[in-house]
Amino acid sequence: MRKTWRYILGGLLYAALTVAAGAYFWAASGLREKGKAEEIVRSVKVTLLDSSLNKFVTKEEIVEIINRFSGNIVGRRIDSLPLNQIEALLNHRSVVKESQAFVTRDGVMSIEIRQRKPVVRIQTPEGGFYMDETAFVFPLIENYSSYVPVVTGNVPFELLQDESPQSKDSTSILGRILDLGIYLEKHPFWNAQIEEIFFNDEGEVELIARAGNQRIIFGDLDNIAEKFDKLHSFYSYIIPKAGWDKYSAVNLKYRGQIVCTKKK
Repeated sequence: MRKTWRYILGGLLYAALTVAAGAYFWAASGLREKGKAEEIVRSVKVTLLDSSLNKFVTKEEIVEIINRFSGNIVGRRIDSLPLNQIEALLNHRSVVKESQAFVTRDGVMSIEIRQRKPVVRIQTPEGGFYMDETAFVFPLIENYSSYVPVVTGNVPFELLQDESPQSKDSTSILGRILDLGIYLEKHPFWNAQIEEIFFNDEGEVELIARAGNQRIIFGDLDNIAEKFDKLHSFYSYIIPKAGWDKYSAVNLKYRGQIVCTKKK
């Protein structure tokens, strides 16, 4: 009988402790949610993850875009912030490749921005734009110019009213220009040496270099690595023997040979 009462009292005590613990956690959760609802944004911090590479957008511009969209962020309740919409808004800006928005425990709203990295700048009579490594094109920025090779001349595509480049032929000329731009980016010597990529009236490419005054006739945009190997041979073996002033042009477009034109 005594043992039965002991079991009953033990069960009642366990039940009481369970109810008390549940009430405690429920109350704590409520207080936590209430405290969270009362938390406000105390400051905004914008980080440009690649500011050393490009300066297409400033921290002040990012804050202005956000405030224009949803009002002044500072002082707002954290649980009222449309973080996903803010990210989508920033990503819609052409120079922004990716953005992340989050709020830290101390009430700081952090915005991390990764900008687009242009490979070439393409200049046409209708206007100019940059192209990044994913072939995404975006307009020039008034207050900043990226140090990349410039494509000029009779470039075989045109800009439509929506500033979307369209090829005039069936080939992907933008893709071929991109291949050349990526090759230059991966080879710092050539990237520093080649200043301009010019499409002449025949649709062939000529390179304008910073050193020397020879016309560098590249031809089409096939066999890029082979043509630069030939240009390297021209600089390494022909120029040291003939000098910089002997040739007016070096033609790289023929397979397996370099054709040099003497100055008259």
